[in-house]
This record gives sequence, C-alpha cells and structure tokens, in this order.
Amino acid sequence: MAKPAPVTLALIVICVVCYIPEALNISFGGEDINYWMCVAPSSLERPWELVTAIFAHGSLEHLAMNMISLYWLGTLVEDIQGKVRFLILFFVSGIMGNLAVVLFTQSAALGASGSIFGLLGAAALLLYTMRANPRARSMLGGLLVMLAINIVNSFLPGISMEAHLGGLVGGVAVEAIFIAIDKGRAKKIRGAQ
Repeated sequence: MAKPAPVTLALIVICVVCYIPEALNISFGGEDINYWMCVAPSSLERPWELVTAIFAHGSLEHLAMNMISLYWLGTLVEDIQGKVRFLILFFVSGIMGNLAVVLFTQSAALGASGSIFGLLGAAALLLYTMRANPRARSMLGGLLVMLAINIVNSFLPGISMEAHLGGLVGGVAVEAIFIAIDKGRAKKIRGAQ
C-alpha cells in the first residue's frame, strides 16, 4: 500500500479534534457538540450542517471504525487520484450522503461514513476500469466484498442507510465524471499527435 497520504491524515485529525468536545461532554448553548454539527431534516435551513456532520461522531467506536476505514481507503484513493480529486470525492460523497438523510428520513445523522462509502464506490469503479492489471483486479475483488458487507450492515438499527447509499451514489458519480474527463483528455492528446 502507498505511504500515508497527507490530506487523508489531515481529515482524520479534524475528525478526532471535532470529537474531543463530545468525549469531554462539553456543551454549547445547553446542547452537546453533535447537536450543532449533525444533519437533520431541518438542515436545508442550515446548509453548513451537510458538511459539519461529516466530522462529528457519536461515540469512540463510531469514530474509530470510520477513521480506520478512512485511513485505508483515503490512502489508496488519494495516492491514485491526487489531493484535489480526493477532496472532491470526500466532500461530494459526504454531502450527498447527508442530503439523502435530510430528504429521505425523519432522523438525525452524523459521521464520515457517507464520505467513506463514496470513496469505496469510487475506488471500486476506478479499479474496475483498471481490471486488466492483475493487482487492480485482485484489489477490486476485495473492495467488492467489503462493499457488499457494508451495504448489508447499513440496514442494521442505528446506522444511516440513507447516508451510506447517498454517499456511495455520490462517489460513483464523481468518479465516473473523472474517468470521462481522463478519457476525453487521452483522445485529445492522441488526436493532436
């Protein structure tokens, strides 16, 4: 695997720092930090919550699971796609996951799992396009198994299926755009020769 990616590590640090007030039971205006950061049905009135909810986590276990997944997937995707595309994938996936929560549920949600599902879908699509390479094909098999397990787990109580599936759709859509852009560039370069 590639060496740790700086943007991935920075996002992990931000998530950990955002969790500290929650861990210390620090409240703002009589409410815990997650009240101010989570996404809820009324978040369209406060659109920044579509972003802040990505960085909030409800428990140490929730934070740990998401950060392990972010480290693994982020390192892979950031190495292949670069910093800018990785950030676009991370934020669009997270926002799409949170938007799905706002539009299709009556509950609140928080966490980076929408972004992580988007990275998972983007990595799977990218590796699928590289499937002629034996290493990419092998990694794709593992990612698809991980994706299937995580989709099934999304239906468990207390887990936001909408955030997961919205993030997945967002990540796949953005990666499809990146692939189309790269194919268009390749055709222009070949045509100019």
